Amino acid sequence: MAVLWLGCETKRGTEWEDPTVFQINQEKPRAHFFPYESEALAIENNPDRSQYFQSLNGKWKFNFSPNPNDREKNFYKANFDDSEWSTIKVPGSWELQGWSVPIYLDEEYPFTPNPPFVPHDYNTVGAYRKSFTIYETWNDRQIIIRFGSVRSAFYVWVNGEKIGYGQGSKTPVEFDITDFVEVGENNVSVEVYRFSDGSYLEGQDTWRVSGLERDVYIYARSKSRINDFFVRANLDSTYSTGLFSVDVELEQSIIDSGLTLQAKLVEPLRRNRVVFDSTKSVPSDSMSSIQIASIVKRVKTWTAEEPNLYRLQLSLRNGAGEVIESFTQQVGFRKVEISDGQLKVNGKPIMIRGVNRHEWDPVVGRSITEASMVKDIQIMKQHNINAVRASHYPNQERWYELCNEYGLYVVDEANIEAHGMRFHEQKYGFISNDTSWTAQWIDRGNRMFERDKNHPSIIMWSMGNEAGDGQNFVELYEFLKGKDSSRPVVYEPARNNAHSDVFFPMYDNINEISAFADTVTNRPQILCEFAHAMGNSVGNLVDYWETFEKYPNVQGGFIWDWVDQTILKTDSTGKSYWAYGGDFGTEYAENDSNFCANGLVAADRSLNPHMHEVKKVYQPIRFKADNLKRGRVKVTNDFDFIDLSDYTFSWFIKGDDKTISSGRFGTLDLKAGESRSLQFNLSNIRPKPGVRYYLTVQAKTKYKKPMVPENHLVAWEQFELPIYRELVAEDMSELPALNLFKSDKGAEVYGQGFKVVFDKNFGQLSEYVVNGEALISSPAETHFWRAPNDNDLGNGMPLRTQVWKNAGVRMKTKEVKSILKNNTAVVVMVSEDTLSGTLVESQYSVYGNGMVNVRQTIIIADSILTEIPRIGMKFILPGDYNYVEWFGRGPHESYWDRKTSAAIDYYKGTVWEQTYQYVRPQETGNKTDVHWMALSNGNTGILAKGQPTFDASVHQYPYSDLDYLPKSQRHGKLDLNPKAVVNWLIDYKQMGVGGDDSWGAKPLKKYSLFPGKYNYSFTLIPFKDGEDLNEISKKKIK
Repeated sequence: MAVLWLGCETKRGTEWEDPTVFQINQEKPRAHFFPYESEALAIENNPDRSQYFQSLNGKWKFNFSPNPNDREKNFYKANFDDSEWSTIKVPGSWELQGWSVPIYLDEEYPFTPNPPFVPHDYNTVGAYRKSFTIYETWNDRQIIIRFGSVRSAFYVWVNGEKIGYGQGSKTPVEFDITDFVEVGENNVSVEVYRFSDGSYLEGQDTWRVSGLERDVYIYARSKSRINDFFVRANLDSTYSTGLFSVDVELEQSIIDSGLTLQAKLVEPLRRNRVVFDSTKSVPSDSMSSIQIASIVKRVKTWTAEEPNLYRLQLSLRNGAGEVIESFTQQVGFRKVEISDGQLKVNGKPIMIRGVNRHEWDPVVGRSITEASMVKDIQIMKQHNINAVRASHYPNQERWYELCNEYGLYVVDEANIEAHGMRFHEQKYGFISNDTSWTAQWIDRGNRMFERDKNHPSIIMWSMGNEAGDGQNFVELYEFLKGKDSSRPVVYEPARNNAHSDVFFPMYDNINEISAFADTVTNRPQILCEFAHAMGNSVGNLVDYWETFEKYPNVQGGFIWDWVDQTILKTDSTGKSYWAYGGDFGTEYAENDSNFCANGLVAADRSLNPHMHEVKKVYQPIRFKADNLKRGRVKVTNDFDFIDLSDYTFSWFIKGDDKTISSGRFGTLDLKAGESRSLQFNLSNIRPKPGVRYYLTVQAKTKYKKPMVPENHLVAWEQFELPIYRELVAEDMSELPALNLFKSDKGAEVYGQGFKVVFDKNFGQLSEYVVNGEALISSPAETHFWRAPNDNDLGNGMPLRTQVWKNAGVRMKTKEVKSILKNNTAVVVMVSEDTLSGTLVESQYSVYGNGMVNVRQTIIIADSILTEIPRIGMKFILPGDYNYVEWFGRGPHESYWDRKTSAAIDYYKGTVWEQTYQYVRPQETGNKTDVHWMALSNGNTGILAKGQPTFDASVHQYPYSDLDYLPKSQRHGKLDLNPKAVVNWLIDYKQMGVGGDDSWGAKPLKKYSLFPGKYNYSFTLIPFKDGEDLNEISKKKIK
């Protein structure tokens, strides 16, 4: 609602605790556009080039107050001396420029909920002042000041005169300052309050920071002008003819007459071919509306896959035909509808390969740049992401223009989240059902709609996030549908009620998704949030995707979320790290720790490891084994619209690490949804014993496209060919002789140039010396623990499974048996952990060439025990064994439930490179389906060969450095450093990383280890530098 000032004596402070007052003297919200004084400037679309534009970005004078009572009361006066004030950068947040602290909370408000009231003792206030110049050429024009986003509430003065008030960030606020400025130097003063009653609707899971967050500028408009416009670029029932209309609201000065409005639609990709050009006379009324409509035959439609855009240019001319103002708007013809229980674009159901995205920069916070937006889109397009939810507020205007241009579906979301009301005694309904808040609900939805209504990329409106449900949402739904019936309106808490057009759940698990799809077939199901990507996460994404593909009305979802919301800081030594909740002192101590780090990419846009899995699972071209024995693979075009003519298909077959054949296919002109089988000739392959053969099929871009380079890998799949031949075992009698010495302490085996010792006290291999060099520096240990990842902490794994943390250390040796037979020393050690009731039988077979086969049987008889984090062994090696090679999945880390993106191949690197420094230290670096892995120091090495495979990780530090320390404030960039030790974990398996959510969900049962009996085996083989590790891995003893 708008309230006129009664005078400068109006008491300040009341508005920011009154839900019925959220704007005073603001201009009516409108579509985003800038009016240029010429058609040429309008096409260039750079406001800096206009003589009627002046940016107020940059340095402002700034004064900080800890609370409203201590604020500078008269700073807005024209003659106020601000020479002693500091300066602050706009756009920006004062908490990230040295005043107060950023607050990170997930659900709670930074104060006890008592709406509409907010704290007075801790409600920081920022006072801003800046001078600007009004030019003579601006005389007789309407002068507007525009604030792109101010958080949370603010007052504005110009030259000492109070102009207005606003609250509700993330959408622009404009004030008419024509009557308050003069030619020459002027002053604008702004007073910003950190908290207001609007804060109750801005409780998003993000950093609570304050200030002038987006661009601030002034501009001058003709008094005859275009006030607003609404483009509708729909399609007919055949989806081949465009139905275009634009409704334009105009204002005409009494001194102007004979005005005309020209609407011209051109096709930029066809040398600006004019599609239509229509001019209408403007009625002589001071306020008028004009509609211009046209039919566009053989229209090129807009989708995320083919973002065909037209350019509309609206020009207002005077009676002499001179341009008064002109601007352009991207136009995409597309039709969004729900039919047959599916969300459809241009008549076809779409699959949402989506992600939630907060606006975030690690240095400036939410005041992001266009370069950052372009980088985000580039990474998304190169990782098969086709949709973005603007979580949880309208993003900067330029973001939508880029999504229009490059092709991303967008769910635009109103800036409404009242998550902290769940801690109020009357919960969300206290405000969501309160009619005194209704107008504020409508205002936030309306300002989103009016600003963004003309963007083709926006295919759904969202009414907000996690604000409970109530009548105010019903009112907002009806309001938005009344404004725009061409887009669905959604809201997660509405669930299956009528005021959400799509069932839009968050974090429903696979069983819940399936249950809904089995019973409700008349409406789409799209997950607004799923696969919570906190820390080492995004497990079982492939299982989600298989479920999505199973049901026609389950149409994907939006992963939470895009970028780690961490802040770049440096410690006292100058070392940089990613800061999270709790890293900013005691001014406001309460925090939700590293829950802000849920990104597929880090804050600097480097990839987090799970991003590889997202690209793989999201790939829109699918390869599936048809009949591998006959060399057949089926390829399916999973795009929703385009064929595969712009992609090249190639293949290669590797035998271990050597390519033995390869080739390319001609163009596969498969239309969307079509499949065909590819045939590979395997008859010319002569399998060698012990060699594993893998067929890899790839799809790459044929041409360079916007954001995606030529020859970019879009999709691939790897298949092990069923032609493996067993190795011929080596005869032990031909190996050098062994000596076995038994004692009460255990057993010792001596061979030519090596010694292997088994100590009863440890119940495992305790020494392994080759040519005088110790390959291990401590006794081996049966190992059942994994350093908790963030999902583990959320589901209580450390406490629930603590019996396993030291189970290996607690093992007591019950029995040692050893025998030398057929030139093989066999040592059997039986150990038990009575606390967990776990029995481990370790059988070591030592051969004359120094090889040691390890075979373990683990029996966990108590079925009521919890899941086991991992089952394996830990070896500690000297720190100079810092080079690793392996044949297995890589190059990035992989896990039982997150490994489809890691191809089996030969890889190498340093041990340290296998660690990913997560924001908070946790489990990292695992490799799955490892056939062999070798560590070396440049002179000597040790290779572990699986029978057939194992999981493994190597760490240039004690593995315990990754463990969670309660109430600690640890950081991967600071607390993980290379040390003079190597830990090598060789596992039967560890449980999956999980990822359904990070506050209770465990890894799926199919990716978990439960009590029972387990067997696994591997062989340790010493080697010298320069030996062929692939050949060594083929050694087999009878």
